[in-house]
Amino acid sequence: MLANIPTAGAANPELAQKITDWWQDAARESGFNLEGFDHHASLSNRIAWALQAGLLIATGYLRHSTKLQHSTEDQAREIVVWGARNRMYVPPELVSMDKAVTGKSLRRDGLERMKSILSSRLATVLLVYKVSRLFRQAYRGLELFQGEVVEAGLRAVSVSQGIDTDDKKGWKLKISVHGLLDDMLIDAIADHVRIGQVGLFQNGYTTGAIGVGYRRKEIPNAPLTNRGLPRTAPEVDPEVAKLIQKHACLLLDGMSLKDGLRRWIAEGGPCDPRSPSRHMTYSSYRRLWSNIRFTGRWEFGRKRNEFSTKRNYVRQIEQPDSEVVSVHVEDLRILDDETFQALQSMLTGLKSGPRGPRKIKPKQLWDITTDLFYCAHCSQPDNLVRYYHAGANGMGMQCKNGDQCPCRSAVRREDAVRSVCCELAGLIRRDTELTEQVICRSCELDSVGDDSLRTEIASLESSVAAINRKIEDLFELAGMGSDDDRKDVRARIRSAQSQRRGNQTQLASLKKVLDRTTSTITPDAVRAILAEMSTLLSNAATGQLGEESVYKALAIMKSLTGGQIMVQVDRREGRKQTNVRGVFRTHLVRAVKEQADMPDATPSEGEEVTVWLREPPLIDALADRVHHLIDIERLSHRDTAKRLCLEGHKVNSGNVWYSYRRYYEMQGQTPPKVPYNNGHRRKSG
Repeated sequence: MLANIPTAGAANPELAQKITDWWQDAARESGFNLEGFDHHASLSNRIAWALQAGLLIATGYLRHSTKLQHSTEDQAREIVVWGARNRMYVPPELVSMDKAVTGKSLRRDGLERMKSILSSRLATVLLVYKVSRLFRQAYRGLELFQGEVVEAGLRAVSVSQGIDTDDKKGWKLKISVHGLLDDMLIDAIADHVRIGQVGLFQNGYTTGAIGVGYRRKEIPNAPLTNRGLPRTAPEVDPEVAKLIQKHACLLLDGMSLKDGLRRWIAEGGPCDPRSPSRHMTYSSYRRLWSNIRFTGRWEFGRKRNEFSTKRNYVRQIEQPDSEVVSVHVEDLRILDDETFQALQSMLTGLKSGPRGPRKIKPKQLWDITTDLFYCAHCSQPDNLVRYYHAGANGMGMQCKNGDQCPCRSAVRREDAVRSVCCELAGLIRRDTELTEQVICRSCELDSVGDDSLRTEIASLESSVAAINRKIEDLFELAGMGSDDDRKDVRARIRSAQSQRRGNQTQLASLKKVLDRTTSTITPDAVRAILAEMSTLLSNAATGQLGEESVYKALAIMKSLTGGQIMVQVDRREGRKQTNVRGVFRTHLVRAVKEQADMPDATPSEGEEVTVWLREPPLIDALADRVHHLIDIERLSHRDTAKRLCLEGHKVNSGNVWYSYRRYYEMQGQTPPKVPYNNGHRRKSG
C-alpha cells in the first residue's frame, strides 16, 4: 500500500512502536473492543480491520524546529490518543515527521510524505497537534487545510486548538485567530530573548558566533548558560590576528583579492564557523575585510532576520543606529583605524556601478546549457563538480571550485556547445543504419510481450469484477436490520471500496506497462527521428533555432550525452593557453527510444567520444590524423606532410614530427621511436 509513498520523513521504528502502544492503551480506556486486532499484521490487514470495525483512518504530522527541541513524541502521543478517543485508527506507517526543520520551509520530506498519503486516500483524516506545526505562517496552514483536505473531501483536526474542518462555519475563524495569537507570541518571545542577549553583550559575554580572528575563553565563576555550558567571552586569536595583519598590508600594497584568498588557504587560514562549505570562499574573504570588529568596536543588533513572505526566505535587514548597541574594547583590536579605513576605500573602488536594463535577445542553446559540463579533475564518481557561468555577461564557464581547481580554465559556452552539437550531428549521420538495426531488433524482442504480466492483469480484472458484485450485494443490504447491522454493512462497503481502489490503481499501472512493452517502431520512423535530431543539432550549432526548438534540442543533447560531459584541461609546458576537450559516452539508441516514447529496459552506452571544446593549435588538432597516417597507414613523415597538404593543411615534415609527439603527450604516454622513413626503403634519386 505504501509503494508510491516516499520513505523520507517516516516515523522511526522506536516511535512507531510507541504510537502502536499509545493507540491500543487509549482505545481500551475508551471502552473499544480490540478483539481481532493484530499490531504485527500488515498495514492493509490492519486498515481493513479498522474499517470493518467502523473506524476512520487518520494520518498524523509532527515537526519541531531546532536540534534542541524534542517534542515530536509529545505531539505523536497527543494526536494518537485523541484519534483513539474519537474512533480513529492512526497506523504508525502513516505518521510523517520533520525533525529540526523550520516551519517557514515549503519543501520538507515529512510534509511531502503526508500530502502523498492524503492524495492516495490511504487516510481520510489529517491530525496535527497545532496548525503551526504545518507552517509558521497561519495563512499557509489555512491554504493547506482548504486545498489539500477540505476540497479533496477529507477532514483535518488540530487536536490542541479544537479546530475541526467538520465544523463548516467555524474552523476558518479559529485557525485565523490562533495564527494571529501565535505570531504575537513569537514576537514577544523574540523581544525577551533580544533583551537578554543585550544584557549579556554589555557584560562582555559571548553572544552568537565568534568570527575569524577571535576565539572563546572561559570565564571562571560566571553563571552557566541555559544549556549548562561554561560562560565565555571573546578574545583575540594571536596567530590568526598576525595573518589578518599580514594580508591587510599585502592587499593595500596591490595584491588582488583572488591572490589573497589563494594565499589564505595555502597558509591554513580559518573560515567563518557559520560557513556551510567549511572553507573560505571568495565572497567570505572579501566580506572579512569589512568587519568593524577588527578595530575593537563590537556591535549587537546591526542586522535583524526578517522573513520575506513574497520571496519565502529569511533575509537580514540592517537596523538604524538607534537600534544598535555597541561597545569599544581596545583589547579586541586587530587593525588600526587608518588601515581599516584604507581597506574600506579599496573595497569601494572595486565595486561596479549600477547596471542598466538588460536587452532582450533570442535564446540560444548555449544560453540554457548549464548542467552538462563537469570538471574531470575535481569530480569523483559519487560527487561530480559542475562547470558554472563565468566571465563577462556569463558567456563563459569554469569549474565550481574556481581558483582552487588546479586545472582552472574558463571556456566559452558557445564554442563548447557548438563543438558538441557538430560532433553529435556527425555521429548520427555515421551511425544511422546501425542504430536502425539495433532498435528494430529490440522492438521485435519487446513485442513478444510478457505472459506473466498478462496473467496478473487478468487476475486483477477478475478480482475487481468480484468486488463490484460484492459491493452491489452489500448496498442491497444497507437499509435492512438493526442499527448495528446497518453500521456493520456500511463499514464492509467502505472496506470493499478501499480494496477496489487499490486493485484498480494497480491494474491501470500494469496495463500502462504492458502497452509500452508491446509497442513497436518501424525503420522509417527511426530514420525520421534520427533526421530530425540531426537537423536540430545542426541548427543549434549555427544558432538558427526558435524559442521552442531550443529546449527540444537541449533535451536531445542531454539524452545523447547522458547529461554528462567531462571537461579535460591540458596545460602545456611553456604555454599560457590551455587545450580543453570534452569527453562523453554516446547514448544514441536510448535517445531515439525516448523520442519514440518507448521504454529502454536494457540501456547500453556507445563509444567514448572526445571533442575539442576550444579551437586547439593546428599541431594539436592534426594529432589524431597524423597518428592514423603514421601508425595505421605506415606513411613516413614526408609522405604524411604531403597527404595533409593535399587535404588543405599547410604543414611540413617538422610539423608532422611535433604533431605525432603531441598525440602521445595528450594521451599521457611516451612517444614511440619511429624508424627512419617509417621502415620504408628510401627512394633513389
